[in-house]
Amino acid sequence: MAGGVEDRGGVTLRCRDGDPSCDVDAAADGTCLITSRVCIGPAACASEPLSFLRVRGRAGAALAAAVGGLPALDPGRCTTPASVTVRAGRARRVRVKARGGDGTRDRDRLRVVCEGAESARALVVTTDFETGLLAGLRVLRPHRPRQLATRIHADAVLRVHGGDVFVVNRFLGDNVQILNAAGGFRTRLQCSTGAGSNPHDLVVAAPDKAYVTRYDRSALWVVDPSSSGCAGFQRGSIELGAVADADGLPELDQMALVGGRLFVTAQRLDRRRGFAPTGPSALVVIDTTTDQVLQVVELQGQNAFGDASGIQRHPAGGDLLLAQAGNVFRTGDGGIERVDPEALVSRGMVVTEEALGGSVTDFVLLSPTKGYAVVIDESLRNFVVSFDPSTGGAATRVFASQQFIADVTRAPDGTVWLATRAGVRIVDPSTDQVRGRPLDVGLPPFAIAFLP
Repeated sequence: MAGGVEDRGGVTLRCRDGDPSCDVDAAADGTCLITSRVCIGPAACASEPLSFLRVRGRAGAALAAAVGGLPALDPGRCTTPASVTVRAGRARRVRVKARGGDGTRDRDRLRVVCEGAESARALVVTTDFETGLLAGLRVLRPHRPRQLATRIHADAVLRVHGGDVFVVNRFLGDNVQILNAAGGFRTRLQCSTGAGSNPHDLVVAAPDKAYVTRYDRSALWVVDPSSSGCAGFQRGSIELGAVADADGLPELDQMALVGGRLFVTAQRLDRRRGFAPTGPSALVVIDTTTDQVLQVVELQGQNAFGDASGIQRHPAGGDLLLAQAGNVFRTGDGGIERVDPEALVSRGMVVTEEALGGSVTDFVLLSPTKGYAVVIDESLRNFVVSFDPSTGGAATRVFASQQFIADVTRAPDGTVWLATRAGVRIVDPSTDQVRGRPLDVGLPPFAIAFLP
């Protein structure tokens, strides 16, 4: 708020029922549960306390109560998180009106749209590590897998944001490829992240700002995904060599965005000894407004490994969850670690490798009491196990394979999808049973993402 101008800005948030990135209960139950809060602009925007702040709208009752709990309307203050519930197929609006002590006025609107699972699609990276292709299929039956014409690198993962699909082309690909989901997944932009950089993850912070981890470099890249060409793609970089081990590379891997903070895992592996862990991994916390490092959280586990799914959020409370694989040839030095993104401290292991039965390479939590993990035992056998994160007790084996299981993820309809060498397998979480035959998507599936 500045200059006496009334701003009638508005934001639309689209959430698919059951999507854990926005639906807090992560359940496909016919509603989206959105956590939000009202923040008063920093001093650069509002130089003095507000004289008036009001929240209205059918979805704004909890936020209005949270505003009433503020001790003062000072710049930089935020309300406590409040829940907004929206039925699938419906939209709800929240309107915020504010007035500064100098008479400046501001109006903001939030429109929350909850989309059902019936129209959801899956996009699958398929690869034999010589050729990379994409396959598309419906989430609900009949799935009807089909190969897409868009070519990608043979080592790639997917990230979805809004109407764009980001293909992170990793080892020897060294680029980010942006596909238009509404335009037949045609490539809109494909830009290098630096020769030999090996990008691993991408997180969008704003329409013109995203972050890319580069596994074989010490600097995190800041990029502009809205750029019309590669000349304007890189906005800057953030040097993180200070968190590296003795070989000089921190092995920057997975990321998560929580409010105005970016969390980046540093695996800290010794490349001179076969990428062996050198000690606990770290979680670097970056202010997305200034791109400055705020803190480095020392983790309890080693080798914070996330191959396809990125850092996840706990369904209850939103804590960060990281797979700590440790030494993949030995069971007993890892598990799934929980980090408080507000206090910036590790809360320890939700479940250990001993309980899971092997080194964890991927996982997904459906609820506070139900999760699935991909584990590799000391004989290099691969399993998918079901576990209860609230107790951390012994896991139950659901699926076994002599070959690598690349991805486990939750579909919008509540089922759990596996990327196995034989094809996509679907697990019914109510019974822990694998449904039918594998879905043939051409080449072996490696990474799975879901779209509206």
